[in-house]
Amino acid sequence: MAAKTMGKNKLGEAFEQKVVKRVVGISCINFPVKNVDISAQWYAEHLGCRLVREPIRTADGANAIIQLGENGPNVFLHEEAERTPLHFTRNGAPASLFELKTDDIESFYAQLKAEGVQVGERYDNAPCSKYFDVVDPDGNTITIAEWF
Repeated sequence: MAAKTMGKNKLGEAFEQKVVKRVVGISCINFPVKNVDISAQWYAEHLGCRLVREPIRTADGANAIIQLGENGPNVFLHEEAERTPLHFTRNGAPASLFELKTDDIESFYAQLKAEGVQVGERYDNAPCSKYFDVVDPDGNTITIAEWF
């Protein structure tokens, strides 16, 4: 179906000209966290995120900004009293809303385990990716993937 709609002068081309060019990337992702200081440090230390802006506290609340990967989007960490999970339940188990990409899953997995980070089992799902799940300080399940 994709090949059919992406052919010359078909739906795909019209869609690309009128819609896709309006979105050029992700500007920012917002994560609710219990403690912005702990979360900012955890994402930087364990996942290698770049701390774009140190945690600050204002009358409106506390927040920090991290960057996912070298060219990834910025993530606003917002300190919130109410826990809002960043995952959903599939077949009785937490499933992440997004996957973070790595280029060496075996080394990354071993490193996180050595650091005492809560990680799930390593598994492969050919032809897609090699995977494992990690749990952040707020109990959110995040999937780490390396493409085949």
